[in-house]
Amino acid sequence: MRRRIIRNAICLLLVGTMLSSSLYIVGSAETISDLEKKKQEAVQEKNAIQSEANNLKANYNDVQSTYNDLKAKVDANDAAVTAASNDIATLSQQLSEAKTSQAEMEQVMKLHIKYMYENGSMNMLETLLESGSLSEFLERFEYLNYIVKYDRDIMDQYKKVQEEVTAKTNELTARRAELETKSNELDKQKQELKSLVDSAGSALSDKNAELKNAQSEVDAYDKKIKEMKEYEKQLAKENAARQEALASQVGGNNEDTSGALEGYSQDDLYLLAAIIHAEAEGEPYEGKIAVGSVVMNRVFSSKFPNTISGVIYQANQFEPVRSGRLQMIMDRGPNEDCFSAAREVLNGRRNVDKLFFWALWLAQQRGKTGGIIIGKQYFY
Repeated sequence: MRRRIIRNAICLLLVGTMLSSSLYIVGSAETISDLEKKKQEAVQEKNAIQSEANNLKANYNDVQSTYNDLKAKVDANDAAVTAASNDIATLSQQLSEAKTSQAEMEQVMKLHIKYMYENGSMNMLETLLESGSLSEFLERFEYLNYIVKYDRDIMDQYKKVQEEVTAKTNELTARRAELETKSNELDKQKQELKSLVDSAGSALSDKNAELKNAQSEVDAYDKKIKEMKEYEKQLAKENAARQEALASQVGGNNEDTSGALEGYSQDDLYLLAAIIHAEAEGEPYEGKIAVGSVVMNRVFSSKFPNTISGVIYQANQFEPVRSGRLQMIMDRGPNEDCFSAAREVLNGRRNVDKLFFWALWLAQQRGKTGGIIIGKQYFY
């Protein structure tokens, strides 16, 4: 009778606590582990895109380098064409000057010939015969012969210069034609390569934009994970404060709470596995057993409701109930390890005799001692 009164009083206290709490936070439809898994997938996708971007960058650099080399060849060839054109212009000037000089020399020769014809051959002969001596005769003869030979040599020299300049001009003209043909070919190749460079650059730009979006997705997951961790920490602190108040009222576990739950239903198994999953998903197997042990210790304690659902859904006792995570796991289904741990606990296994537990970081932050640490949880 006394135990029933105590149990009813505690239940009324818990109901009062529930009614006094106006805050009920429904969490995200995804758990932190869900988000971390999706983040990892996003990171893998980003890394794959990064690899593709690196390959495109290498291809772009290769094409750009080839284009730069070809451009240098085009520039060098264009310079050679310009040089050849300049040389041809110079030679054309030289040829023009040679022709002018030849024309002038021809005019001088014409004057010489005209002089000789106008004065007649007899005058030339008289000039020779009027020599006072044989020596003077020979000198006059050599002089006349020198003039004729000089004129011929100058004409031959001018003719040779013209032939050399013409030959050089023809050679340079042919060379320039070859260079111009080569320029046309190189320009065509340059345009084709420029198209490849532009295409590679566009592909790289698109891939970099894709990479930026992928990084943004990873960053968004990081932000959401951080927010959810902060949210869960806040809930954990609020929940710990309420559990601390309750623990000070009910005291420790001074009852025998061992033993199997006879005639438990599949709903009991499912709900217990779900709360174990929600509270200890990332914990070692013994940590899962310990969470299940706390629930069953409460079920067998006169200080708490005597059903699994009653214990789990007590106001402000299990953070996943407040955050909505428990319901999400109920909808999805707990994992097999959690089912296994739930079966063992329902069949009588206990590895702690405690009624409460906190996240280890919170227990350390608040200086809690004397409890049992399993994984990252503190049981007291």
